[in-house]
Amino acid sequence: MNRSDRINWAGLYAGMDAAELDVILGARIENFFYITDCYLMSHIMLPDRLGIALVPRAGDPAAIVCEAEVLQTRQDSWIEDIRTYVEFSKTPMQAIAEWLIERGLAAGRIGIETLFLAAGYAEELAGLLPEATILPADGVFQRARAIKTPREIELMRYAAEATERAILAAFSAAKPGDTEKSVSDRIFEGLIAAGATSPWVVLGSGDNTSINHPYAGPKKLTAGETLRVDVGGCFAGYNSDIGRTAVIGEPNAEQASVYERVLAAGKETIAALRPGMRACDVYAAGKRALESRGFHVSIQAIGHSFGTGLHDYPMLRADETGLLEPNMILAIEPAARDSRGWIYHIEDTIHLTEAGPVALTTVMDKESIFVIE
Repeated sequence: MNRSDRINWAGLYAGMDAAELDVILGARIENFFYITDCYLMSHIMLPDRLGIALVPRAGDPAAIVCEAEVLQTRQDSWIEDIRTYVEFSKTPMQAIAEWLIERGLAAGRIGIETLFLAAGYAEELAGLLPEATILPADGVFQRARAIKTPREIELMRYAAEATERAILAAFSAAKPGDTEKSVSDRIFEGLIAAGATSPWVVLGSGDNTSINHPYAGPKKLTAGETLRVDVGGCFAGYNSDIGRTAVIGEPNAEQASVYERVLAAGKETIAALRPGMRACDVYAAGKRALESRGFHVSIQAIGHSFGTGLHDYPMLRADETGLLEPNMILAIEPAARDSRGWIYHIEDTIHLTEAGPVALTTVMDKESIFVIE
């Protein structure tokens, strides 16, 4: 069987070896797609209609999907062994148990996603395979997916550039008096035109920037206010996640200063990134960079890894001791409030190489706050 060159197989099997697992089951959309190359819309709309990727330590992977999804799975996936279950007639756990018995793994060490798979499914699988040992495999998937292959890096480079272009086009077309929703709609249009599925846009102006994740509404862009966006979409199974802040009309002294200090804190944090660094040390560096510029820091993370998932391991937070490794893709996102409580947010996509960080978000000129006029 020809295996996908997109997948970090070495990391996946190393994780299985470390956990002494004979097989791992990936049902979460991020993991099912990661293994199979098949992005099922029903995983978003009907997450309880499980599709499961099965990766044994020896032998070829398989996929188990609802009968209604078999045609797309066969069309999109590189996997040859695709099994089905009929919804409401046969459970996905029954299909899994049959495959494991057939493979001689009925008494094996089986890794499941304990942070995703419903307790009822886990109990059913344990009942169907009483001699098996059911163990967590969440970390196996997370750590393997954190290290990107060359193909994944190129996919994420395109996703970042396409998303930043959509933001830039919308900002460039906006003018005072436009509604928040009209700007958001332009960003959505740009994302979809570039090939994104499941796009999302967080957008607020003025007092609405104080809300962590505001929905764009009928509020008009008003001179003197700021505009904040956090934008992403799924491109060929891989997420983008970019934050930008603009001002309507010429910025006042405080707006220019807050933006420049947040930008400088982000640059300092990015420059500090190195393989072998602990995630908590990245958070500490980002916190110091913001505090040294006069900001009170209440954010619980300075960024995160991402890829097929949006908030992936490692989260760059105070209590995460996982190490940064070459070929991780990280979102670095310092944020701060001005005297009115308005949030200024800059989020960039960074490829961590052996030599250090490389920015994948280079479309927009961020050196001064974007002016909408």
